[in-house]
Amino acid sequence: MNTSAPAPIRVAHLADLHIGSALRGLADYPDAPAIDRREAPYEALRAAVRRIVEGGYDAVLIAGDVFDRRHCDARALAACQDALGAFHEAGLRTVVVSGNHDAETPLPHKLHLPPSVRWLGADAPESVTWPDLGITVHGQSVAEPDERRDLAAGFPSATPGAVNIGLLHTSLHGAWSRRICAPADPRTLARAGYDYWALGHVHHRLLPGAGAFAAYPGNTHARGPGETGGRGFTELLIEPGPGGGRRRIGILPVDTAPVRYETLHLPYPETAEADLRDRFAAVPAPSGGGAVVWTLSAATPPGLLHEARALAGPAAMVCPAEGAAVSC
Repeated sequence: MNTSAPAPIRVAHLADLHIGSALRGLADYPDAPAIDRREAPYEALRAAVRRIVEGGYDAVLIAGDVFDRRHCDARALAACQDALGAFHEAGLRTVVVSGNHDAETPLPHKLHLPPSVRWLGADAPESVTWPDLGITVHGQSVAEPDERRDLAAGFPSATPGAVNIGLLHTSLHGAWSRRICAPADPRTLARAGYDYWALGHVHHRLLPGAGAFAAYPGNTHARGPGETGGRGFTELLIEPGPGGGRRRIGILPVDTAPVRYETLHLPYPETAEADLRDRFAAVPAPSGGGAVVWTLSAATPPGLLHEARALAGPAAMVCPAEGAAVSC
């Protein structure tokens, strides 16, 4: 008799791919690592797709802003087509909703979706059930660039006996984003009774709380110095509960982006060298030949720029504070 526990279900939760958007805040100076500001974001997408395809995942959720409204070109379309095709070829079920950027570009309508991919509509919530996984995904796309409907309020009740996941591009109450999109009270998410809300729109990894188990995975690549830390996607791990009871759900951040931004805050010149060594040692370069882009904070004396560059490793780029009149 086979007494081994069933394998956990693994779902990759992505959002805010902004395919085609270029990196900002890069400095050009001797011995700086070579970072192609337009190519690096495409490599970030490819790295995330490789990790998911080769990582034993069962399904993929994409919570909007797949495209970037400023880069509506054929290359962005092809990159998305390739990613969705790779998920299909790997046997992964995929559900996508549009974000406000997707509502400003015709690219979603030009895609040829593989059979295993569902891009949900914007007129009303839709539900997708995967019986073999015991999962039901409820989602709705954003219809307008300036979406002001509370989409979460119209989501259906949880499906009994299933792991229920809400998929939504939303700013919630707007505390973590500059642009309001499909605003909602986090308590509305809690009242739906879902096991997890896969959110998009906020570019930082974040658990908004307020009773609902919800997460923003951050974006697949940082677009500039204001988006610090590791970037990639969030792994959703669904495990059987004790004695066959309610399944347990956990999340894990997965870093895949080849370029990472960090801030150098060094207000005390007398300890700058030791502080620099500690900061550089604490943030290793991303795997696969990536680079860390360090930007001096406004409170850091500009004269420390050259010292920082001298101490940084070959995979680190050190840039002046944004707006600082310092020669690079």
